[in-house]
Amino acid sequence: MIQISEILNLIFDSIGLVTIVALYRIGLIPKYKYLFIGFLCVWFSSLFTVLEGFFWPVFLNFLEHFTFLLSGAFFLFGINVYFLKRREV
Repeated sequence: MIQISEILNLIFDSIGLVTIVALYRIGLIPKYKYLFIGFLCVWFSSLFTVLEGFFWPVFLNFLEHFTFLLSGAFFLFGINVYFLKRREV
């Protein structure tokens, strides 16, 4: 079953991801690869949420939640690396 909120969430996540990539390329924000991978995992989670309405609902639901878990782990690791680098300076 397709829900409009899931589609809108994917659209907004896509806009956010494109914005982050553009800011990385311009150099306005630092290139923290773990935080970027975390944002990418959130985008994949939204993608899997939409796709599970079309086919393989059990498998894609698992992937949705697993990538959301990975995003949290990458965010935590990225923040940890960022603050460890700040303490050394």
